[in-house]
Amino acid sequence: AHMCTMVARGARTMTFESLSDPVDVLTAFVDGRVRPLRFRWQGRVIRVRRVTGEWNRREGSALLRYFSVESHAADTYELCYDPRGPRWILSRAWNAPS
Repeated sequence: AHMCTMVARGARTMTFESLSDPVDVLTAFVDGRVRPLRFRWQGRVIRVRRVTGEWNRREGSALLRYFSVESHAADTYELCYDPRGPRWILSRAWNAPS
């Protein structure tokens, strides 16, 4: 289940989705830190233009790593790395309607 909401962001109308979709993420280690480069979601590859934020959240003994990323299309996504899988989850998406 996910939630979908329309929001205005500048001159564009964006769709906000609260998700929990497993995704494949290509990462790189830069200066000792992991950086998402691109991920596959709904059959398409989304290239990360920049990481706009990162934070951690503890869930029991696991430390979940979150990344807010912006795509080349200026859409924003929230990725979560869960080391218990290990797996990546797309937890939120803000994108322009197709």
